[in-house]
Amino acid sequence: MKPFLPTTLALLLASGSAFAQEIEVSNSWVSGGEVAGKQVVIDALKARGYDWVDFSIAGYENEQAAFMARVQAGDPPGAKMYIIGPAAAELAEMDMLVPIEEPLAASGAAGAIPAMVAEKMQLSGKPYYAPISVHGESWVFYSKPVMAEIGYDEMPSDWDGFFAMLDAAKEAGYIPVAFSGQAWQTNKVFNQILLSLLGREAYSAMLSEADEEIVMSDAFLQAVDIFDRLHGYVGEGTAGMNWNDATAQVIRDEALLQFQGDWAKGEFLAADEAAGEDYGCAVNPGMGDMLVVVDSFAFPRKEGLQDAQYALAEVLLDPEVQRQFNLLKGSFPVRTDVDMSAFDICAQIGSQKMAEGAIAADMNLVLDRVVNGQIVDLINEFWAAPYDHEDFRADYLDALTY
Repeated sequence: MKPFLPTTLALLLASGSAFAQEIEVSNSWVSGGEVAGKQVVIDALKARGYDWVDFSIAGYENEQAAFMARVQAGDPPGAKMYIIGPAAAELAEMDMLVPIEEPLAASGAAGAIPAMVAEKMQLSGKPYYAPISVHGESWVFYSKPVMAEIGYDEMPSDWDGFFAMLDAAKEAGYIPVAFSGQAWQTNKVFNQILLSLLGREAYSAMLSEADEEIVMSDAFLQAVDIFDRLHGYVGEGTAGMNWNDATAQVIRDEALLQFQGDWAKGEFLAADEAAGEDYGCAVNPGMGDMLVVVDSFAFPRKEGLQDAQYALAEVLLDPEVQRQFNLLKGSFPVRTDVDMSAFDICAQIGSQKMAEGAIAADMNLVLDRVVNGQIVDLINEFWAAPYDHEDFRADYLDALTY
């Protein structure tokens, strides 16, 4: 038998996966839908000749802590999943991240990304984040059978009508609002109400500029009133209830509705419930502006890894990858030019709002960690033990201007 020449052997090995460059990716995607969506990215990256090495830890805060420990040890992974916002700003300022101007241009994504997201991609004047998905946070998911039972066929267009609907549900023996007392959940409910009354421009200005006039406005005080009023409509045992247990009350038609982000759709899907048939969705009463968070990746500087990092950035920004990924994860694409025909009605509504610019950034995307934490604590303290609403407004301003 004729032996392989060394050059022939080298060519054969190089043509396979043995010499594919690896890129380690830190992320907190461990649930079923997240893992399925992640595999879409892994496969697309492999098709470009690079192998994704998974470094996943459950819980975003846990994963963030593990990532920072590796940064401090001088051994960061090649990519890190972030909620787009100020979280990576310090690394960018220290020139420890790779900017992504080239893959952004190569992907053709720049013209298809909403202005708010494009702005948040920038750190120190350059784009560092490669966003792949958007989660709408200010949804009201409701049981269509319960809604029909109490004589409603759609969400009321204002808060007065909303509470009249809750009264009807209460009178009929249903839990009006399935509510989780988890701190992050309570915070999102208050911000959802606040955005609906202030509108995206005032809400965004209040956070980014610590605008005293907006905090001291009648609309802000009305939001506090509505938030407190919800106490009369939530079920028992909310303090110890997980968000998905509250979702289950809606699925079982025990509760009328739940305030929740679109990740709740995974619970409905697991229960074989279909959007628009078994359950409905609305962005607050009146289908107003939508709070969003954006999943993205940034790329720590690491010698010899830029080609793989650029390839991953292009994959994340690719329209077909975004379509397949978000169908599995329950979110919707960052790009507004993605075909949405296969998505459920809730995702289509969210995508349309984003295309129209009817979105506002969650406070995690705007505020630094300390101020954000103080406001979350304040909102939860008020929910646990409500006090004078004007005093709360003053306390909120103090926390915001810390």
